[in-house]
Amino acid sequence: MGHDQSKKISFSKVKSGKVIWSADKRTFKLENYLKPDDDQIIPASFNWGKKIKKNDWGWMGNKRADLCTCAAAAHMIMTWTSNTGRLKRPLLSQVKEAYCAVTNYNPETDENDEGVEPLKVLKYWRKTGIANYKILSFALLKNKQIDQLIKTIYLFGGCYVGLQLPKSAARQFKTTRKWTIEGGGTLRHAERNVWINHVVLVTGYKNEELRVITWGKEITMTFDFWKAYGVMSYAIFSEAFIKDDKTPTGVDVEVLLNDLAKLKKKSG
Repeated sequence: MGHDQSKKISFSKVKSGKVIWSADKRTFKLENYLKPDDDQIIPASFNWGKKIKKNDWGWMGNKRADLCTCAAAAHMIMTWTSNTGRLKRPLLSQVKEAYCAVTNYNPETDENDEGVEPLKVLKYWRKTGIANYKILSFALLKNKQIDQLIKTIYLFGGCYVGLQLPKSAARQFKTTRKWTIEGGGTLRHAERNVWINHVVLVTGYKNEELRVITWGKEITMTFDFWKAYGVMSYAIFSEAFIKDDKTPTGVDVEVLLNDLAKLKKKSG
């Protein structure tokens, strides 16, 4: 079913994505899409990943190759489809196909496994598709804005999040399964050194913690951890998250498409 059956993880050689952060001034800004007078009620807690078992997400190839940017996309497809109909799990071969298309990676020899920036994957996902699913568009969240993050998760079925992980993240993944700031837990205690760059899917939130899908597992991450180590986060608009002309949270597809058209015209 697309699970990667590679050997047990070794965090001395962990695969992430060797992510290179890049920006494009043409990228939609989420603040230009979300309306200040939006009367949409956002619940205090929610989790789009609850229909999938915590350990049943699959590595999507990220144990062998630095393709976290593509693995997170596959996990997002699983989240959307499990909430709008029947769960669709992208095949490992489909995830690798996307990674190969945006890099020089050779899946037979593992040569040229250099990772890829999220923006390049998102553009490919929109133009070509991943696992036969295309996205309509994507928008960049304002840095450290929890309100935007919560709205993105609830309204669009999750958030595509880029992180600069500290070294403590490896130990926490193996033990507590919770990414939190060490030494006190607040922003002022955040480490300055970076272990690896990584992209994950955030599916939910509760009690100032986020539900995170990474390396085939569901873990949690505190709001402050995201504020401290988050680099770029994206809302992704997809037809896979539409049923009966609306998203599960009631966003009308016609309104959504009209708004995206306006943003596209505005951004040139």
